[in-house]
Parts: sequence; structure tokens; C-alpha cells
Amino acid sequence: MNLHLVQKPFRRHAHAVTGAAAFLLLISLAMPASAQQVTMETLLDRIQIEDLLTRYYYDLSQGKSHELSEYFTADAMLDVDGTIAHGREEIAKLYGGGPARTTDATPRPQNHMLLTNPVIEVRGNRAIAHVIWTGVSNSGIGKPPTVTEQGREDSELVKVDGKWLIKRRYISSDSGLPDRFDKTFKQRNSPLSWER
Repeated sequence: MNLHLVQKPFRRHAHAVTGAAAFLLLISLAMPASAQQVTMETLLDRIQIEDLLTRYYYDLSQGKSHELSEYFTADAMLDVDGTIAHGREEIAKLYGGGPARTTDATPRPQNHMLLTNPVIEVRGNRAIAHVIWTGVSNSGIGKPPTVTEQGREDSELVKVDGKWLIKRRYISSDSGLPDRFDKTFKQRNSPLSWER
């Protein structure tokens, strides 16, 4: 019996098994240990949450800050760099802004908020979302945009009657902190986790 003929199919089989094992190992290493199982339902929930967060900042940039409290549950908490508001009424006051502008005032620059690096985990009717936000100001069509602020947002959301709302939201500035938050600002990491 030719030993070489017996070893050749065995080697092919061994190479195939080794290759498959290596592939599975690489896949398991590439996926975070805490990665959420993705289903059609969690995927739809994630899309709805991303839409809510994007719409929130769009409304803010459009001067609709008086409507932002509608994105929150009735008993929500909003913490902006240590300045805390409880419930929709206090949240609406926090976003109330300054005095009204006169019609002859110099036009304000066009401002936008970019949301990046979303990490959203959904567990039933509760979700936790972490994003990085970056404020960009455009003072004229011929001028380059300016990054004016950046920070992190950590939100706990709950699904109420099929609609995602913010239950707790922590906005943490990393740069460009408005002066009105100087007294309450403390550098912090994400205050949200599933255990809290």
C-alpha cells in the first residue's frame, strides 16, 4: 500500500478543518464579547432610536428648542454638564434660550450638530445609546466651517406605546462648554450602564 496516497486525502481534510477552525476563531475575535444579538426587531428599534436622536438635534438647529421636551418621558431627567432638569416642564425651561432676537439683528451663523459613533443596545422596551456630538458653525458660504464644540451623550430610552422616548440623558462636553455651565461642570465618563 502506498502511504503517500493515504496521507494526501488526510492532509486535504486536515487543511480544510484547520482552515475552518481558523476562520471561526477570527470571526469570534472580530466580534465584541458584549455584542448584541441582532434581530429584525432590534434593528428596527435601533433605526427608530437613531432617527429620534437625529431629529432632536435637527429641531434644535432649526430653533425649535421649545419642542424638545416632547422627546422625553413625563418623568425624564436631563443632565447637561451637571445642570439638571426633571420632567418636561423643567427640560423645556433649560432649553428656553436667551432673549428674543430683534428683526434687525445680525444674522446668526448656520449651525449644525453631527452625531457619530453611535453605540445602541436594545433590551426589550429599554435601550441605552452612546453617541459623540460635534457642533459645526458656518459663518458664510465662502468661509470654511468651524468646529465649535464636541462632547458625548449617554441616553437611556424607553418604548412607550410603540414610541421611543428619552428617560435619562447625560450630555457631557469635552470642548466648547458654554459659560452658563461653568459652575456645574465636572469631567465624567459615561454615567449609564445596564446595572444602574
